[in-house]
Amino acid sequence: MAEDIYIKEELKNDELLLLMHQMRQEKTSEKMLEVLKKAAASYFIVPVDVTAEGKYAFHAVGDKNARRFAVAYSDTGSFVTLEKNENQKGVKASFEDLMALVLESDLKFDGVIINPGASEVIFGKELLESINKPMKADPVDMKVVKPAEYPPELSRMIKEFCKDEPRIGKVYVNLLMSSDEKDMRWLFGIDTRVKGEEQVYIFDTFVRFIRPYLQGVEPIVASTDEDYVKQAIKEGKLFYEDT
Repeated sequence: MAEDIYIKEELKNDELLLLMHQMRQEKTSEKMLEVLKKAAASYFIVPVDVTAEGKYAFHAVGDKNARRFAVAYSDTGSFVTLEKNENQKGVKASFEDLMALVLESDLKFDGVIINPGASEVIFGKELLESINKPMKADPVDMKVVKPAEYPPELSRMIKEFCKDEPRIGKVYVNLLMSSDEKDMRWLFGIDTRVKGEEQVYIFDTFVRFIRPYLQGVEPIVASTDEDYVKQAIKEGKLFYEDT
């Protein structure tokens, strides 16, 4: 890596900091999901050191159970305040980068800790694995079935997500079942105002946010432009429309 990989800009993340503080006070699963949603759309500062061999080393902290967590900071203020070395270098990282550091590297981290200390929040490896599941399943040989009922929090949480995402126009929901009736998936047909990587990012963030409310049934998230989605939403329920 070259010197210019180090972050030089000021990174602010006031809303995430507020949510982290609230979560430390409330300690509820609902607040944790709010933090997770905001974190998934945020950037962080990861402190790094250069070894004698020219490789980059990441900081880690341990706990009483001998677990190791990668260290990251939510903003420049936390990075400067909490890092002991005033000359410490850091790199800018997305939430996806943090997940890759834990799940895809050979560093054997048990999760990532944001702002270690009094205001810390930990995303454990098990949680990161659960939200990093593939968001799409193969819809081939799956048929549309009428749901007997929808998950109780589904409508509220879809609207909660969409209120902060102006690129979403509509969200339809229906249920798919495999031909052998052994597998079911919630289908979310989402109409977005963007395509390509931006759309993929929205779908990826949406599925991570909504999965905990689906009572164990895995989601398929796809554009309303896809043919099988067009067919499915004819009988689907419109859960959100931007007006």
